[in-house]
Amino acid sequence: MPLPAGHGASGGQQVCGACLVKPPPLTHCLAALDYAYPWHTVIGDFKFRGDTGLARSLAALLLEQHGAREQLEQCDLLLPMPLSAQRLRERGFHQALVLARALSGPSTRGKLRHQAVQRAHTAQAQHDLPRALRLRQLRGVFAVPPAQLPHVRGRKILLIDDVMTTGASLHALATCLRRAGAAEVSALVLARTP
Repeated sequence: MPLPAGHGASGGQQVCGACLVKPPPLTHCLAALDYAYPWHTVIGDFKFRGDTGLARSLAALLLEQHGAREQLEQCDLLLPMPLSAQRLRERGFHQALVLARALSGPSTRGKLRHQAVQRAHTAQAQHDLPRALRLRQLRGVFAVPPAQLPHVRGRKILLIDDVMTTGASLHALATCLRRAGAAEVSALVLARTP
């Protein structure tokens, strides 16, 4: 959640009270935009209507965020939010992978590993559910295949996603990666629901 004005990297407090009481599995999470007008329409065109030509411009917005470039440089592994095979068939492309590729540059060469985690299909689309139901539905949906464990253990992983609504998917994925031995898991998201 956003911290009150005057807090954060230059204002002293960098962590909200809820995270101090129960630290989340994500070390950092940066979002470029609020998922609101006019951005929800632009992101909807990218995500649901397959306008992948927007990826470079959307990645540029994300790279303007304080700390985004540093997160990309410092990570060992760049991992787009996994998409289930069924959702990939429905959509025809993997929007988080397209965004991750648009963010890639010399500092991320060789870091992108989109098959490090598998995602099972969930019965109902996540955007239709409140956070408690999202978390329940996401139990066990992510798995690190045994062949990918050496790429995850001890690594600093940076997740890339398009929209963070409640954070349930990122939380579940980060928890899976931590259990698989990741040293640190952070995230860059294009937009978050205010």
